[in-house]
Amino acid sequence: MLTGLRAGTRAVAAVALACAAVLAPGATAPAHAADSAPCTPYPGYPGQYKCPMWGTDVNFRTEPRADAPVAATSPDSGFIRAVCQVRGGRATYGPYWHTWWIKTPATGMVPPLYMSEIFLTGGGNDEPDTGLPVC
Repeated sequence: MLTGLRAGTRAVAAVALACAAVLAPGATAPAHAADSAPCTPYPGYPGQYKCPMWGTDVNFRTEPRADAPVAATSPDSGFIRAVCQVRGGRATYGPYWHTWWIKTPATGMVPPLYMSEIFLTGGGNDEPDTGLPVC
């Protein structure tokens, strides 16, 4: 009887170890960070979005890539107006990286410009903003 009990205990232990291995954090796909501050429709500007951002003097580029010419820098208001997001070249800033870029609306004689989504508040590396449509 003791031998049967030990065999049963071993089987339960083996199943528990197998479940633990499957459910271990290193064995599963990483969870995506939640976008805690998505872009929202901009009141009074149909088709435009208000996106919270961090940083000052962030480069706005003529194309969605880090080596494109800088055409302007961001305002210090803590948000930026956008029309959509597009995949482009990889941009890095310290431990952060992104291939998603926001596209700003054309204003007067200034054509649309692009800013890396690294500088949008919320979300994680290379995650598109949940509030912006794709261009």
